[in-house]
Amino acid sequence: MRKTATIVGSVALAALVGTALLLRPRSLGREHLPEPSSIPAPARQAIKAKMGRHDVQMQALVSRLILLDADGVARVAGEIFDEPSLARPIGGDELNGLLPERFFVLQDELRARARRLVTASANKDRRSMAEEFGALAKSCVDCHATYLYGESR
Repeated sequence: MRKTATIVGSVALAALVGTALLLRPRSLGREHLPEPSSIPAPARQAIKAKMGRHDVQMQALVSRLILLDADGVARVAGEIFDEPSLARPIGGDELNGLLPERFFVLQDELRARARRLVTASANKDRRSMAEEFGALAKSCVDCHATYLYGESR
């Protein structure tokens, strides 16, 4: 009797685990940007490393902002502001020469927005924090579109 109960319990547990695995939540969308064919793989890898840090910073920024942690927002926005920028191309500069000018304009805009977000956070101005974060996020979306599609979008 005990052996039968063990077998039935094991089968029930296996069925439960199998059902849980089958019904687990799935990602609703892409986790990464597609790779533009206009930029060679080595250049994409260099940009991807830089953007990986930016991804972590943006996730932390959203979290700090939603929790109304003005000091945390200022710290993360300051990290974004302090992030080394890609220099505009100079003759023979392979990576930077592959990126459209709009990329560099948006990079400058991101830094300016991050600075404004630090100021709004230092002033504990929640409305300005939200507005500046929205503008900062817009520059991210515009930059991603520029990276994928070039100057025209």
